[in-house]
Amino acid sequence: MPILTTGARCFLEVAEVGSIRKAAVHLNLSASAVNRQILNFEDELGVRLLERLPRGVRLTGVGTMVWEKLCQCRDQIDSLHTELENLRVGERIEITIGIMDCLVGSTFADLLAAITERNPRIKINIRVYFLAEDLVRKLKSREIDLMVAFAQNISDDDIWKIHSITTRVGVIVPPGHRLAGRGAIPVEACYPETMLLPERSMTLGRLVRSALPERLRIAPLRTNSMRLIRETIKHNRGISFMNEIDVWNDVHAATLVFVPLADMDLSTELNFFVRDPKSVSEPVRTVAASLHDLITAELVRLYR
Repeated sequence: MPILTTGARCFLEVAEVGSIRKAAVHLNLSASAVNRQILNFEDELGVRLLERLPRGVRLTGVGTMVWEKLCQCRDQIDSLHTELENLRVGERIEITIGIMDCLVGSTFADLLAAITERNPRIKINIRVYFLAEDLVRKLKSREIDLMVAFAQNISDDDIWKIHSITTRVGVIVPPGHRLAGRGAIPVEACYPETMLLPERSMTLGRLVRSALPERLRIAPLRTNSMRLIRETIKHNRGISFMNEIDVWNDVHAATLVFVPLADMDLSTELNFFVRDPKSVSEPVRTVAASLHDLITAELVRLYR
């Protein structure tokens, strides 16, 4: 719905790129056609808008004033289009999801895109945190509506778990490593390797350190960054234990390999929390259920 005239739109484009020829390319018109439209626009207004120079154009004083007014008009038209679209699809509903940093990446972005495509009335805001404790605090203070985190044993009467996904913990190695492609392996196969483990402050760090044998050769590196551990593994400086979601972006990209454990049943839970299951809004329920189902399906597709 081009409310602005062709001459006005040509003038705006030329003013912003500083050249009739460049504007013509953007507008898919010939340079002579753009120039003619602007000359007609100047005749309609009765003023000179552009100074035509050997190497482009320059706005006159009046041209600058007209350009500013047209920019305001264009912004108002864009706002009108947005309001009309909102009326067409119904009132948009906004929800905020708090997630852990390990979920960030192309895989999760694709899942979010699928959810927003299915639910065009729902606008989703994402807030990223490193610690589950931060997410709990944000959920209780109503800064987020849904919390998705590897948070175990949360005992708080103010938040409730509505969904859960069990993710296996396995060995993470680079492609070409002797353990890659072997299927499930016993934990003793890791004894000769240098093991990179996350700090005990992290859920996975506590789980792995309490469950694994002392015979493992633990690297002297201490970090709360799973990303740093993954990058170190890619450079063949050790291996690690991670869950399927921690490494799914790298499995997608074929830069790391997830190897299941044959003799240990280690797993973590990705949990979905809300403040009150009785009063949680229907859009939050819808998004939570969709996200749960899509993550589950993606894990099956990648690893089963």
